[in-house]
Amino acid sequence: MNKRRVKRKINKKKITITLIIAFTILIGAVAAYSHFFNIDNLISQEPTEEELLEQEKSEIAKQLGEYNVLVLGVDSKTRFTGTRSDSIILATVDTEDRKARMISIPRDTRVKVKGAWDKINSAYAYGGVELAKETVEDFLGVKIDRYVIVNFNSLIEIVDAIGGIEVDVPKRMYYPDENIDLQPGKQLLTGEQVLGYTRFRNDTEGDIGRARRQQEVIQLVGEKVFGLKGLINLPSLINIALDNVETDVPVKEMLALTKLAPDVLNNQVTSIVVPGKNEKIDGLWYWSPDLEELEQQLKSLDKSSKLAKEE
Repeated sequence: MNKRRVKRKINKKKITITLIIAFTILIGAVAAYSHFFNIDNLISQEPTEEELLEQEKSEIAKQLGEYNVLVLGVDSKTRFTGTRSDSIILATVDTEDRKARMISIPRDTRVKVKGAWDKINSAYAYGGVELAKETVEDFLGVKIDRYVIVNFNSLIEIVDAIGGIEVDVPKRMYYPDENIDLQPGKQLLTGEQVLGYTRFRNDTEGDIGRARRQQEVIQLVGEKVFGLKGLINLPSLINIALDNVETDVPVKEMLALTKLAPDVLNNQVTSIVVPGKNEKIDGLWYWSPDLEELEQQLKSLDKSSKLAKEE
């Protein structure tokens, strides 16, 4: 696929918001903090009318400009060091239409890392966030300006702090080696159950299904954090986020994003998993990406968005 064409599709009048689990909480925490302690003045005075609020949101979108944020989920007891990235997501927000999109890159995706073919999740282990950014930029033809690293070990605490989330489990999920035992149907899941839901891959979908479920949980947690019940637990959420998130997104930028986040979540977040196929190469299994199919999916999403806007 022509990377310049992908770059145009991904970057056109868009900015990136980090919608991965703990960072969503961090944004919600900053939003609530600014409301109670009146630090909204870092951006502008809190409007008192709907029209003024909309004007402020439009101005914020202009000031933020165009940028992408790489979101990495790691599964490490030592926070963010010496581990492969378990989840790799490029999250994009169209600030004009207040819509968001997440592109998940399967961790076994075959790409070039430092000039040699390898699995994409090895980039973070070999060279930290800088090499991970460089690898994704080369793979998708995008410019990454910000990053967020989240320790997935915090997921249990996060979900329990907001009182669990309601999930429609599509099928029986049972894998005792990782303490996964879920029945099908809509139900309120605890933090431990949600962790199992996002980790389950013992079916025909494997890591692809897992990537989709991670995107689903991000959306559900985000919706609940921005609700009243989520903000009631603000102190514990702040502590969890600070202990489990590393990012170069400035606080002022987070404050600006909180103005747009509720609208974005209300419009729902569209999700894509980089298409491809499992393939054994030189004795190792990889996810061989189909970048032409990815481009077609992006075109389809853009077309659907334009039709919805016209209606």
